[in-house]
Amino acid sequence: MTTSPLVVPIFIPHSGCPHQCVFCNQTAITGQKNSLPDAARVAEIIETYLAHSVPRSRVEVAFFGGNFLGLSPGQISDLLESVRPFFDTGVVHGIRFSTRPDTVTKDRLEQIGTYPVSLVELGVQSMDDQVLAQANRGHTREDTCRAMDLLDAFNMNAGVQIMAGLPGDTREGVFQTTQVLADMHPKTARIYPALVLKNTRLARWYQNGTYQPLTLDQAVEITSRSYHIFNQAGMTVIRMGVHISDAEMGSILAGPWHPAFGHLVLSRILYRETVRKIQTLGTKTLSGSIQLRIHPSRESRLRGDRNTNLHRMKKKFPGMDFRVWPDPTMVIDQVKVVKIPA
Repeated sequence: MTTSPLVVPIFIPHSGCPHQCVFCNQTAITGQKNSLPDAARVAEIIETYLAHSVPRSRVEVAFFGGNFLGLSPGQISDLLESVRPFFDTGVVHGIRFSTRPDTVTKDRLEQIGTYPVSLVELGVQSMDDQVLAQANRGHTREDTCRAMDLLDAFNMNAGVQIMAGLPGDTREGVFQTTQVLADMHPKTARIYPALVLKNTRLARWYQNGTYQPLTLDQAVEITSRSYHIFNQAGMTVIRMGVHISDAEMGSILAGPWHPAFGHLVLSRILYRETVRKIQTLGTKTLSGSIQLRIHPSRESRLRGDRNTNLHRMKKKFPGMDFRVWPDPTMVIDQVKVVKIPA
C-alpha cells in the first residue's frame, strides 16, 4: 500500500471570491465554469479517483480553486456534508481546502470544527501590501498574520501559497515573503510563478507592455531559493508551478510555464549543491576529471533538463571533465564529488 495520501481534488472555480485578481482566470486553469458541485457530483468524483488509484493508507478530499471560507455558511455545510458519508465509513480520512486569509474567522472555524479538516491552505501570494494592492487581492499582510494566529488557536494545520513575478514585486520581495511565512511555521507551501492568462487584467498589461513576466530561468531560480527557505524551516513544499492540461494550454499568453517545472527547480537546487562541493576541493585541484556519484533515481535531476547542469558545470569549471556515476548506495538527494587521480 502506498504511504503517500491520495488527494481527491474538487474544483470550485471563483466560488466565494469577492475580488478578481489581476492574474486569475480559474475557469481557464480548471476547465470548469463558476459553479458548486452537488453531493452527487462530489460522490462521483471521489468514487472515480478511488477506483483508479492504487490502495492508499490515507485519502483526503480537497476543495480547490475558490475561496472556501468565503462561501455562505449553507454552501460550506453542503460541501462538507457531501463528503460525510465517505469519512463515516472510513474511506476518506481528511478534508483540505484553499481560502483567502481575510475569510478565516472565528465563526467559520467553529463551523468547520466538527469535520476532519486536515489542512487549510491560505492564498497569501505576497506579504507586501503594495504588491497585494496592485494584484487586486483585496487582503493585506495583517490578514494573513491574523489568519495564521486563528488557525493555530484552533489547532488546525496551515498551508501557504505564494506567487513569484507579481506586478511590482522583486526577487528580494519574494524571498522576504517566503522568510516571513516560514517563520510562522505553516505545515506546507505551494510556490507558483505568475502566468499571463487570457481574459485577465494581467493579459491587458502584458499586451500593452506595462507588465513583463518572469523568464523560465528567473522563475526556476527564484522558486528554488524560496523552496530552500521553506525546506530549512521544516515545511513540505507540495507543489511548484501550475498544472495545466493540454486542452487548457491555449489559455496561456506568456509566462514561465513548463510541464516539469518542479523537476527544473529541484534540479537547480542539486546543481548549486554540487557546485558548492566542487568548490570545496580548492582552486588548485579544479582541473582533470570529477566523478559525481548520485543515486540512480536522481541521475536525471543531477544532469538537468537536456544535460543543462553538466553544461553549466563545464562552463563554470572549464578545466574539468565531469562523469556522472549512478550509485545505489548513495543517500537519495545527496551527491558525492570525487576527484579522479590523473
